[in-house]
Parts: sequence; C-alpha cells; structure tokens
Amino acid sequence: MYGKVTDIEVQKKNAQRVNVYIDEEFAFPCSLELVYKYGLQKGKEIQKENLKEIAEEDNFLKGKTCALRCIERTYKSEKQVIDKLSLKGFEENVINRVIDFMKNYDFVDDERYVENYIKEKMRTSGRNKIKFALIKKGISKDIIEEKLEVLLATGEKEVALGLGERKLITLMKSENDRNKLYKKLSDFLVRSGYSYDIVSGVVNTVLKDIIFEPEEKAEKTEEDTLKLVEIAQKRYRIIIKSETDHMKIYKKLSDFLLRKGYKWDDIKHVVKSVVMKEDDIQ
Repeated sequence: MYGKVTDIEVQKKNAQRVNVYIDEEFAFPCSLELVYKYGLQKGKEIQKENLKEIAEEDNFLKGKTCALRCIERTYKSEKQVIDKLSLKGFEENVINRVIDFMKNYDFVDDERYVENYIKEKMRTSGRNKIKFALIKKGISKDIIEEKLEVLLATGEKEVALGLGERKLITLMKSENDRNKLYKKLSDFLVRSGYSYDIVSGVVNTVLKDIIFEPEEKAEKTEEDTLKLVEIAQKRYRIIIKSETDHMKIYKKLSDFLLRKGYKWDDIKHVVKSVVMKEDDIQ
C-alpha cells in the first residue's frame, strides 16, 4: 500500500485537472477524467502500481490533447505531430500511443495529407518543389511519388503555362529584351519546381507571339504613339462589352498591350488616357 487519499482539489486555472493529496500531502496532479476512471475519492487506499498507471495515463491524455490542438487549424503529417510532441517533452511510449490514437480516428493520415497538399500547392508550384517540401515533412517517398503521378499527370503543364503567362506580364513592365525575359522567366519556373522540359515548353509558348521592337529604334515617334492609342482604343471597346469594373478594365487592357510587346512606361499613360477619354464620351 502507498497511502490513503485525503483530498482531491480542483485546480484554479484548469477545472479539468485536479491535485491529489495522499496522507495530507500533495502527491500528484491528474486529469479529472482519471478521478472517475480510477474511482479516486477521499479515504481510498492507493497502491504504488496504481499511482504509476495513473501517471502514465495522465501523460497520454495530455499528449492526446496536445496533438489534437496541433491539428486544430491545419492538417498535419504524422512526423509533424511527432515532432510537436517531442518538443513538448513527451516520452517515446506516450508519443507512440498518441499516434496510434490519431491514426485510429483518421486524425493523422499521410496519404490524405499528401493529396490535399498537392492540390493546394500545384496551383503555384511544380513537381520538384512539392516533392522536396513533402520529404522535409517526413512523408514516405513512395507515397509522394504515387500521389504526384495521379494528381499532376494531367494538370501540371496547364498550371505552369498559366503561371508563366502571369509572370511574363509582370516581367515585361521592366524588361523588353527577349533573351533576358527568356532567362528570367525560365529561372522563375525552375525555382517554382518545374522540370526542364515543362519550363522550356512554357517559355517558348508564352514568348512566341510577343513582338519585340528592334533595339536600334530607341526613340518613339508620334506615329508610334498614335498606333498604340489606336490599338488600345479598339481593345478597350472589346473589353467593356463584358467588363464594367474600372480596375479590371485597366488591368486587362494593360496586360493585352504588354503581350503585344509594348513597354510599360508607354502603356500606363496611354491606357489611363484611353479609359478616361472613352468614359467621358459615354
């Protein structure tokens, strides 16, 4: 026999935990749930074996609570949950029990985690970047490869193309040299995790219809400006047939002229002038 329970006091800061006193002295804290499970009450005699079991069970409950909080806002991989529990100081046997619990109730499922992660990230990242990120999260390479093949088989090239088109528009605001654009766009797509074959195909596709002015034609003539205004006006009238929002009209018209190969410094003034003038006419 270890001793007799003389008091069970609810903790002031956490009503779900209690302090247990044995023979008038503080013995251990534990979850209120364990008070009912082990029938703890004043006058009850407690064995050393019972005390050890209660302590282990209390650690498990605390570990389970910690793991559930870990996945409260975002789904986590098994390794991420294990790392969190280790950081909190839980022992290996407790962590193993908690992980078994999480798996049994589908709170942790690496295959589902990988599927969700790929679906989210494939909109902005390529295969290589996604794969590397998942490996760092402790996911099995077999699971990663399997899910990547299924989820990226039909959509990766299309996503890369859309990403490349949007990036090109941004780059052309400050760059109008084909070779430099090719390199900058290629570097961007490689950093985003796309393979060489996809990068090459995307860059060639988005640049093939861009018309670049000869480098020696540095000065803009009045004829050049009038031509730009004419093109902008025609495109403006097409855009307003399906768009009424001024900011979206401005952006769509600007993007169109950038794709035509005009420099941003020339475009921004013409677009503002065309939109304001056409609005006044209407």
